[in-house]
Amino acid sequence: MLPKDVHVRLHYLNGQRNGEKETGKPSKTKLSCAVNALSVLETIHDVRGAHEEFNLDLQGFRFVRAPTKFEGWASKQEITKVYVPEIENLLRQEVDGCDEIHVVSIEGLDHCCNQPVHVDYTASSVESLLHETDETKANYLLTGRVRLINIWRPIKGVMSRSSIAIADGRGVDSLKDISKVDTGTPVRHVRYRDGYHWYYMSEQAEKDVVLFKTYDSDKSQPSSTCLRATFDIPNTATDMLSETIEIRALIFTHPVSKQVAHDQQSEEEVEMLKRKITSLSDEISESQALIRAGLNLRQWESSKTAEQMRHLISDRDHARTESLSLSMQLNYLEDWITNLYMLWGPSCHYDPLVERLQHLISSTPRLYQRLGQTRQAHASLVQNMGMYGPDVEILLLRRQLQAQHTENKRLKARIKAQVEDGMDEVFDSTLQTTVEYERGRDDSVIEGLRWEMQRLHEALEAKTSEKEKSAEAA
Repeated sequence: MLPKDVHVRLHYLNGQRNGEKETGKPSKTKLSCAVNALSVLETIHDVRGAHEEFNLDLQGFRFVRAPTKFEGWASKQEITKVYVPEIENLLRQEVDGCDEIHVVSIEGLDHCCNQPVHVDYTASSVESLLHETDETKANYLLTGRVRLINIWRPIKGVMSRSSIAIADGRGVDSLKDISKVDTGTPVRHVRYRDGYHWYYMSEQAEKDVVLFKTYDSDKSQPSSTCLRATFDIPNTATDMLSETIEIRALIFTHPVSKQVAHDQQSEEEVEMLKRKITSLSDEISESQALIRAGLNLRQWESSKTAEQMRHLISDRDHARTESLSLSMQLNYLEDWITNLYMLWGPSCHYDPLVERLQHLISSTPRLYQRLGQTRQAHASLVQNMGMYGPDVEILLLRRQLQAQHTENKRLKARIKAQVEDGMDEVFDSTLQTTVEYERGRDDSVIEGLRWEMQRLHEALEAKTSEKEKSAEAA
């Protein structure tokens, strides 16, 4: 496709320089189409087919091909969420030294008339914009490189009725050409003079994006500010308005510390980093060995504790068996004493043995209670024998023995379950808590050592890269 240079009239500020006073902040006044303007016939050169010859540092602008699948132009929230990250990736590809990006504004525009020649921000307004957020960080960023770049894209078809024109930044004198801001007048307009070189892209479509600088703190660059304007394309029959999306973004290149003057010093630093990495690797290996030894010790202690618990459980079961045996013997002795007293007591009141039995029973609450129960049972037995005969005694004794046997089994099972459950729960809980705590401490130590080793590796790679670049430059 052949270039299509066009000749159109651009509108410049028609006024005097005397009495102007800069405010330092961009005005909110919308740019007028032709208010107090001087109309000058200019040639707008078409970059179609030659856009690769332009770059942001030399001319201050660049047309790039950047297709997008984004379609939610009606939603600013979607633009911020989806489209802005696309633009940030584009800037990192096209702009050198793009360490940090801060989006200043997002605007959708309908170009219904010619916008006059202007710039969006002055140098002082950009610096004021930085200082409004964080004074300390602004001072730090200004010691590096700061650029304000506009990203302009059509969003509804081809730009066939109107388009944007960008002036080569090498021909712009910011101090003389750009008007200072006065409170009651349009701001950042430009006065005409010979020497501006204007460019556009014919039939610019949605995939064609133009990047141009409004500000660059690096004064050594050939261009720092590009003028802009919109114009109607001559000899077009379409009435469809052109719609665009424009994003303004601050690009920060962080300050770079001074390079090492001597290669020997750089080599010494590299060797020192290597020694640190080797030492750290040895420390990590030793730490891992200690950790493994600690884990083995804890496992041995856990197994030893488990063995001790098994012995305790065995001792518990043995003590329970002895307790039941002693309980049965005690019951037998109590029955024997009460039965002996019931047998000899009524007929031998003054017998020394009976008196000793009586004293023992009266001084022992369990025996005294058992004697009362035995007397009651004996009275009931005598009554039943009078009614049913001697066989009822055998039947009642069998029932008592069976009831006592059932109660003993129930108590034995209950005591066993309670003791086992309580001891098992305490042991399991204590063991699990101890293992988890020690593992957490070990993981924290290993993670810290790994992070430190990675950091030293990255520092070593950076130093090696700097050394190679210094050698290539030399």
